[in-house]
Amino acid sequence: KKAIIDPFLFKYKVQPIKKELYEAVIVKASQLSRRKHLFSRDRLKLFLKQHCEPHDGVIKTKATSIAKYNLAEQNFSYFFPDDPPTFIFSPASRRRGRPPKRASTSLEDEITAKQNTQGNKSKVAREKTRFQKQKE
Repeated sequence: KKAIIDPFLFKYKVQPIKKELYEAVIVKASQLSRRKHLFSRDRLKLFLKQHCEPHDGVIKTKATSIAKYNLAEQNFSYFFPDDPPTFIFSPASRRRGRPPKRASTSLEDEITAKQNTQGNKSKVAREKTRFQKQKE
């Protein structure tokens, strides 16, 4: 495994927004900083909404953002000098939160629910047809 590279050893090429007025400059890591309130939770949410979308429970980058910033041509080592992280697989839990409450429970639903838990399917079907006949 490679040793972790000290971030202060890096030099960055800063390109100006208005290229006709300024030229690109190479600076040390210690010369870079951002103002205090530039990065916030709201800005992060906006960034994610603009550039990401959920696909089968996984957040992926939008195709428009991939094309605009040429992300398909880049790989992990282009952005990060160290080895890629290794994530330990953990299966998703089956139950997330509380189950939704039902608006109203009728007598018929209560009986079928009780019998379903007992595993007596044929009896459940007979009770259901009996209740339907009683309603008619």
